[in-house]
Amino acid sequence: MVNWSLISSNGRKASSGKIRKSMVSFMTKHHPCSVVSSIEKKYNAYKIHLMNGLCLIFDADGRFVKSN
Repeated sequence: MVNWSLISSNGRKASSGKIRKSMVSFMTKHHPCSVVSSIEKKYNAYKIHLMNGLCLIFDADGRFVKSN
């Protein structure tokens, strides 16, 4: 299950409640046992780094864009 409580964003911390529900839904469906190592919030995107080395990119509306 995807679970995180604090996200660093430009030196500030935000609660996981700020993350779009669509991203959580995508993570639960496509990466159910993954561990999130970090989340970066950019101007128009979110980058979610997983412990297995995968990086998921979502747009500002929480829609999946691609993985690296």
